[in-house]
Amino acid sequence: MTFPEQIATAQGTAAGKSVHLRVLATTDLHAHLLPFDYFTDRRDSSVGLAQLGELINAARAAAKNVLLLDNGDTLQGAPLADAAVAEIVPAGRLHPMIVAMNALGYDAATLGNHDFDFGLPHLSASLEGAAFPIVSANVHCTAGYGFVPPRCILAREVTDSVGEVHTLRIGITGGVPSQVAQWNKPHLQDCMAVGDMLDALRGEVAALRAEDVDIVLALAHSGYGHLDAAAGAENVALQVAQIAGVDGVVAGHTHKVRADATDLASEGTYAPIVQPGAYGSHLGCIDLVLDRAEGHGPWRVRQSRAANFSSKQKRALGVETRGRIFADNPELRQQIAVEHQATRAYVARFLGASEVPLETFFSVIAPCAATQVIADAQWDMAKPLIATDPILAQLPVLSAVAPFKAGGRSGPRNFTDVPAGPLRLRHAADLYAYPNILSVLRLTGQEVVEWLERSASLFRQIFPGKPGLQPLIDHDFAPYNFDRLAGLRYQIDVSRPARTNADGDAVFDTAGRIRNLCLADGTPLGPRDEVLVITNSYRAAGGGHMHAAEMAEEVISARLSIRDAVASYISKSAGPLNPVVEPTFSFTPIVGAQVVFETGPGALAHGARCAELGLTPLGLAENGFQQFAMTLP
Repeated sequence: MTFPEQIATAQGTAAGKSVHLRVLATTDLHAHLLPFDYFTDRRDSSVGLAQLGELINAARAAAKNVLLLDNGDTLQGAPLADAAVAEIVPAGRLHPMIVAMNALGYDAATLGNHDFDFGLPHLSASLEGAAFPIVSANVHCTAGYGFVPPRCILAREVTDSVGEVHTLRIGITGGVPSQVAQWNKPHLQDCMAVGDMLDALRGEVAALRAEDVDIVLALAHSGYGHLDAAAGAENVALQVAQIAGVDGVVAGHTHKVRADATDLASEGTYAPIVQPGAYGSHLGCIDLVLDRAEGHGPWRVRQSRAANFSSKQKRALGVETRGRIFADNPELRQQIAVEHQATRAYVARFLGASEVPLETFFSVIAPCAATQVIADAQWDMAKPLIATDPILAQLPVLSAVAPFKAGGRSGPRNFTDVPAGPLRLRHAADLYAYPNILSVLRLTGQEVVEWLERSASLFRQIFPGKPGLQPLIDHDFAPYNFDRLAGLRYQIDVSRPARTNADGDAVFDTAGRIRNLCLADGTPLGPRDEVLVITNSYRAAGGGHMHAAEMAEEVISARLSIRDAVASYISKSAGPLNPVVEPTFSFTPIVGAQVVFETGPGALAHGARCAELGLTPLGLAENGFQQFAMTLP
């Protein structure tokens, strides 16, 4: 039985007349409009809103009553966004993502945390051209008014199971993690307040119900989280689904693919939830069957189904696809083509060269050239600022860096792989994916240990003497949270349990994994010794649940983009880059333990690096990662 047939059967079982409402959703598009990778300047059929356009048309063709919603983090994350902030929007043209969303006929959207990354003036300018309402319940200007409306009501004519037409009043509200106020503090301080998402959504849902809406849909730019999550938690979509009066939830933020229909069996029912991945990988779909008691009175959700469909699953919706979003719109096609070529030209600007490949396939098991370039660029930017303060200038200076693209939940294709040779602006953006601002923190040695313990939670626990190969990497851990602190030397003992869970929202009382901690010159770093750590505004605010960074004293906050610093460092180099990679960390030897290290298949092209690290290829895992056998020395 096909999906539409299942819904038709469900409609037939509802008492009296029923309405099938299909809610389509995207989330975390991160400026991936076309199936194109601007970092490598090649087509990439796995990403892009344009790819989903064909699926959206198919989903609409298979249902009479359809809504299309977006859940935020739409305007930042790919070179198209960088070109938009630098050239496209300042020139008075619409943001290309807004152009495409208008063409696809989005009904409503909310904001994500990364939509604030370029500051409020750019965000306001980008949203002005939207032909659909954009809502956010918990974002307010400090002057006392909302940045965007907290809610909206869509009046839509719908056709019921016997062909009669009704006007359905659909309430839409949305929210963003309150942590965005800290993550984007340089942009939002003194001008924007972000309240608790759950509290705000409860209020807006009640307000919508008081305005006699028929159903309420919540756009929660938040991961699923846990039902017992503390107040102010970052990921609360499950709790949003339990708010009385909510009929459907779109989740996001954590880039996972998950869907759950209404739970009527367990204690504490919740509304259906869908979380459709990221970058246009999936289209979320919540199908609601509504009916009314004895044919009149308020509409209620009788049955539901939640599912995600990848761009390759077009026929799963039961009809032949209707073509891509540009096929029947030559004017739109031409407009997007102009912005596409402008983006390619923008990121092709020459910066310099590198004598060695800059890749992240092995970054989590050994320090690498890619992260060393970032560390060196941060030192180059921050040291002149530190030198102006004679007290700070006396302290050791560390540089915290992480591989932004190194697998994890984003999958086996999510790696940086810049070959030796010319370096262009797109390569700098590949190395440093976000427009973060420079921050310098003062920490004690004990706080440094806590910082490193959080990073070391990337690894699974390895048991000495256990037969067979043990998996080393926890792919639920986001690798952009695997910081190494250049300027230190330390070992990671993975025979011990991790200090935190993968998300970092649970901290365990364990002995810890960090051993033999000292400065680069061999001087031990004691618990009370002080150091400076160069990092970014996101991490300084505790982003990635890096509590040690959040609790540290920020001694320098400069309105300087670290990504710009990386580009500047490359361009002013006297010759091709050949970074001296610091041996920052290594693993504590575990006798008799062999592990499986999983990374991107592209690692096989770096045979010399594999040999240097003692890796033996084993083949592809079911999850698409390349497996290597590895001995912990």
